[in-house]
Amino acid sequence: MNTPSHIILNLAILGRRQGTPTAPAPGRTWAAGLGGFLPDAPLFLFYGWAKLWVQAPERQIWRELYNTPIWQDFFALSHSIPLALVGWGLARWRKSPIAMALFASMLLHDAADLPLHNADAHRHFFPLSNFRFISPVSYWDVNHFGAYAALGEWILVVVASVALWRRGAPPLAKVGLIAVNSLYLVMYGRFYLG
Repeated sequence: MNTPSHIILNLAILGRRQGTPTAPAPGRTWAAGLGGFLPDAPLFLFYGWAKLWVQAPERQIWRELYNTPIWQDFFALSHSIPLALVGWGLARWRKSPIAMALFASMLLHDAADLPLHNADAHRHFFPLSNFRFISPVSYWDVNHFGAYAALGEWILVVVASVALWRRGAPPLAKVGLIAVNSLYLVMYGRFYLG
């Protein structure tokens, strides 16, 4: 799943409208958004390093460099369900709703990734196991139902965006929602219809 999708979906699931009886603790919304991003943070660092420092072509980045053991270890750490569970448990023990939201969001990110990664599957059970769940579905690869998965992802993002909008998302967040949904429409048309 694409990183902006994780952030939007996690905010819709874990966030609540301020001022309601179920309103989040101050900072919980930011923690939920950050938790949607953090598992993919090493991917952004990797891409920046490969593109700007190494100056590798796209094909080499994704076919060779992406699969090097050191980067795969970073990706495994950031997508580790056991480590996120430990973090959530410690946050619960410390009675920290903000940290609980952060780790719950990371767990949601991992749960959404499991059924949508084929050849690029992460080691979600690291360090307990190096097992990779190779899904028959990919969020991007047309050879593994990528066009359908991308359409389903976009529909979920539209629904979550509407929910966040109706909850009273701040103006800057609304601009972000419009931008992400517009970009997804253009990219879907370009990659899967064009």
